[in-house]
Amino acid sequence: MSALMGSGALALWLDVAAHLDYETDGWYIDEHLPDRIDTGGYLRARRYQAVEGEPAYFSLFEASTPEALASEGYLSLVGKISDQSQRIRAGFSNVVRNTFRVRASMGRGVGAAVASLRLKVSGADPAGLAAAMDEQVPALLRWHGIVGVHWMEAAPEVRARMDSVRAVGQQDRSADYVLLIEATRAAEILPLRATLLSATALAELGWSEEGFGIYSLLYEVSGRPAGNEIILGDRI
Repeated sequence: MSALMGSGALALWLDVAAHLDYETDGWYIDEHLPDRIDTGGYLRARRYQAVEGEPAYFSLFEASTPEALASEGYLSLVGKISDQSQRIRAGFSNVVRNTFRVRASMGRGVGAAVASLRLKVSGADPAGLAAAMDEQVPALLRWHGIVGVHWMEAAPEVRARMDSVRAVGQQDRSADYVLLIEATRAAEILPLRATLLSATALAELGWSEEGFGIYSLLYEVSGRPAGNEIILGDRI
């Protein structure tokens, strides 16, 4: 069983300028995440805040396929953005963004915490290394408190389609592979990080670590049956 809702994912890591942090929270709740879900191609969106590591925020968007991430509805959203979106995005820094193909995903729920591990191949057999990690996913899920494990590889052709029409963000850094570990508590991730997923252990297998963080869930939004729309007034 897969905790992710499809085989496509868009992931972003970024910092937010301090003077825009409060406004950015409201923007994600009222506009950014719901707009993506309402395009019809995206099935679920989540935003997290770091409790360990950096950048400070992590967002994950799920779609039925990698190609669905760059639906016509999505492309129309990013081709022309609002004045508020431009102001908020100008306060983003240390941005890492990419589209992914989900290679393996297991779990039955959404954890309160998620570890994000960005990797690139340093060994001589990229396909073999990725396949070996596919096989590790069930074993990682057996650790205490772990409720979901998701292993993803970059789908650069989908990002290229997005970037061809985006108003901003073409210079964002990318990631090759991402391993996500969902848990009931952040502390449940630490034993895995100290053993199988330590930087040293991964390097011995041929992986180079590009970023690690543990994040707590701030907000989740998913598709809603027609007729259940909620109208929001001005936020205080």
